[in-house]
Amino acid sequence: MWREHLETLRAAVDFNALIAQENASLEQGLLPAPALREDNFSAASRYIPGRPHALLCGDFYDIVQTEDSTVHVILGDVSGHGAAEAALAVHLRLAWRTAVHCGKTQFEQLRILEKVLVDERADDDTYTTVVSLVFPPGGLSLKMMSAGHPGLLLRSHGEIHWVEPRTGIALGLLPGCEDWTRTDVSLSPCDSVVLFTDGLFEGRTGPSTRLGEDGLLRLALQHGHLPGQEFIDALVHGVVSMAAPFGGLADDVAVLHLGWNAADAAVARRL
Repeated sequence: MWREHLETLRAAVDFNALIAQENASLEQGLLPAPALREDNFSAASRYIPGRPHALLCGDFYDIVQTEDSTVHVILGDVSGHGAAEAALAVHLRLAWRTAVHCGKTQFEQLRILEKVLVDERADDDTYTTVVSLVFPPGGLSLKMMSAGHPGLLLRSHGEIHWVEPRTGIALGLLPGCEDWTRTDVSLSPCDSVVLFTDGLFEGRTGPSTRLGEDGLLRLALQHGHLPGQEFIDALVHGVVSMAAPFGGLADDVAVLHLGWNAADAAVARRL
């Protein structure tokens, strides 16, 4: 009898392991895969789900370079931390990429995302913050549109600055409000931009204190000499280390480091 019971337990363990493997494969296939057509643009990323053993979370991003060499970027954060929010984030990311390939403007993209969010969310209180960037060819400008999303870091001439764009209401809070406006930013050749979700700076650094935006900027300045991927890896490592004694990160984290490469910047100087 006990042998039959043992065999049943083994079968259950094997079945659960198979399900876990299939779920991991499914999540792996749904992770973002930036679509850069040329090698003139550099994009580094870190993506850390807050849920244990998960590959996907409610934070999402995507990068698409269209045929005219323009680079389009989205970074968003669905409220909540469960599997439903991760699934909704995938819906939004795929809807955004489709809108880009259909030639929709940044404003039209946010409108579409809000409609998808309202249709797909299980809870009427669910909302999403989003920032949309467009890098026209030449490397000298940036078009930014934010729906309730935090600011970004601009790395320029060896210095790092916090940039706070004009922002409208987060998607889904007041459907149809559509008060989003565009911020145009001038860039110098070789400038780069660092985008992130609020999980990067909301971690605790003390029993009753959080890192905050100022703390994140101070941390970034310590690593300003590092190139893109190393820079964001050091940034994330610093945040995780400070939060570890106080329970670790409290939220999902997504970070992007974006910019035209040196060869394209040299072309821009000659224009």
